Amino acid sequence: MIELTKNALHLFPTRIFIIFMLFGGIFQSNSISAQGWEQVYSEGVINSGESLQKTADGGGIILGHSRETSDSNANVLLIKVDNNGTEEWSQTLGSVGSEDFGLFVQQTADGGYIITGKTHLEGCNGEDGGWNILLIKTYPNGLPQWTKILGGSLNDVGWSVCQTTDGGYAIAGYTVTGWWDVEGDFKEVYLVKTDEDGNEEWSQTFGDEEMTAIGHSVEQTSDGGFIIGGRIGPGRKIQNNTTSDAYLLKTDESGLELWSQTYGGAYFDGAYSVQQTTDGGFIFSGLFTGANGLSDVYLVKTNANGNEEWSQIYGNNDAQSYGRSVLQTADGGYIIGGTGDNDMILIKVTEMGEQEWLQNFGTADTTEAGNAAVQSNDGCYFILGTIGTTWGNDGQSEAYLVKTCGETGSSINVLHAPSKKLDRIIDLRGRLVEPSVNQILLYIYDDGSVERRCIVE
Repeated sequence: MIELTKNALHLFPTRIFIIFMLFGGIFQSNSISAQGWEQVYSEGVINSGESLQKTADGGGIILGHSRETSDSNANVLLIKVDNNGTEEWSQTLGSVGSEDFGLFVQQTADGGYIITGKTHLEGCNGEDGGWNILLIKTYPNGLPQWTKILGGSLNDVGWSVCQTTDGGYAIAGYTVTGWWDVEGDFKEVYLVKTDEDGNEEWSQTFGDEEMTAIGHSVEQTSDGGFIIGGRIGPGRKIQNNTTSDAYLLKTDESGLELWSQTYGGAYFDGAYSVQQTTDGGFIFSGLFTGANGLSDVYLVKTNANGNEEWSQIYGNNDAQSYGRSVLQTADGGYIIGGTGDNDMILIKVTEMGEQEWLQNFGTADTTEAGNAAVQSNDGCYFILGTIGTTWGNDGQSEAYLVKTCGETGSSINVLHAPSKKLDRIIDLRGRLVEPSVNQILLYIYDDGSVERRCIVE
């Protein structure tokens, strides 16, 4: 159980809307693990769900961004939910007068959270030095512990972050190393290592002067080094989404390159999520584009040296699809979260990549994008994305979280978890209290329900 504070819970109240899947009814059951639900979360008019991690208490942490109005600056949006999708608290983070986007979150060893993304001051945009890497460490209640701005004089973005075995952090993304020119050769994969307080210890860039390269995902490997997944291609063509390869890069613990490999066909391919597998190899998901310009979900399994063992493509010939996250599941297979034909999709495959089932989530009147998927403690799955009428500043969107129990979930009616918010915390004598360890407390919600909890050190 992570620690909650009353002030944090009431500082940024989040409006939760329940939206119903079009399955024609409600499935009643006494076992929550046998049910599915969906919830949306928002702070303002425009919101997104970019990153999801399972937390130590069995719930989840959601990261995205929010705009109060269509023309206001973006803030980082951080939401803690329990296993039923009920919001426990939310925080909006960022600086006054700047655009702040959260792209990846991970729970840290102390129960807090590390966030990376991008930030720029109002009025600074384009390829002239506007963006910098945003790195935020929070306490367990989501309040900021420290914030760091990293990068050089040109554009820098942090796409992924992981806590390292020494208590520090590794951030992967890209850095702009030169001005735009006719060929558009400007970006390199950027790996930054910090100490536990976010102070840079070293950084490395990777790429080729004939290419531009972007790192989308990073994980520390069992040998203490790092694996980075991304894409690499010739100059402006990668920027215009016409030509690139999926790209894996392995380094040692100091960020020195050990090997790199490319994967894909003749068109636009990329790796958006990479993970070391239990056999010491790697799995990545992304997109594979055909000659017709339409992409499919791309899944590749490699050995420890990055040599391809097998690959699979999922999708159809008349819709855009891509995989944004991949995770090895308890049965040795994989779960892929992504987008297909403007719906959020979840794909379960075997250890050899053979599709077991695929589920779509969304409605006919909205557009959805799936960004992250994790397996829950009860063997079901969470998938996070964004749902809205449009993605531009003229529409509305919310962070979108779905729980499903797999193939059976597509043939039953879905029970929506009740939307409730914590109202107050009292002790057994009925006194309003702040949470403390080793004490039995009553958590009272606005729908009248009560939960009995004990926070243990």
